[in-house]
Amino acid sequence: MRTKQFIVLLLLAAAVISGCNLWGLVTRDMPIEDMDALRDKYEGRTAWTKSYIVDTGQNGVIEQDKKLKIVELDLHWHGALGVRGPDGRKYRHALELERPLTREKYENAIHQLLWFESPEKRYRDNLWRYGKEVSRAILNHELIEGMSQEAALESWGPPVERDSVNISGSLQIQWKYVDPRNVKEKPYIVFEDGKVTEWSE
Repeated sequence: MRTKQFIVLLLLAAAVISGCNLWGLVTRDMPIEDMDALRDKYEGRTAWTKSYIVDTGQNGVIEQDKKLKIVELDLHWHGALGVRGPDGRKYRHALELERPLTREKYENAIHQLLWFESPEKRYRDNLWRYGKEVSRAILNHELIEGMSQEAALESWGPPVERDSVNISGSLQIQWKYVDPRNVKEKPYIVFEDGKVTEWSE
């Protein structure tokens, strides 16, 4: 009889301890007030895709510079962004943020994915920063030899991976991309001393 009581007590203790650990994981994520503030700030806003939006369901992919409307933010898939696409369908994109989720991480992820100014407005602004040739390339998501990293980022969006190596005193950086429409393709950009030297599409 005592053995059974001892086993029951052990099981109860294990449940309490695991429950405490689970509670700790939940409470480390952002407070509800922060999530509400993010929803107030972004839900209902019009935006343009900076990077691909990949639906977690069957709706496919929204390509760069497509106009959409943010309709939902939630904590599924380590943070998720719901948008109404140009075709009128709802897309849910998994942000896959590292836990614990914070307001800053969530907001940074949104700004990695979306522009909040139209392509035409960005083109006009870029004329002052980069000149006509580079601004036109950015608008068309193209690269030009000698383009800066900042301009390349505006043109192709954020890479999924960044590598760097020092070759004969010159810093070479490679940005790697994944095209969700064709995962076999591995586009990349190579920079030397902060300027585009080669790329693959």
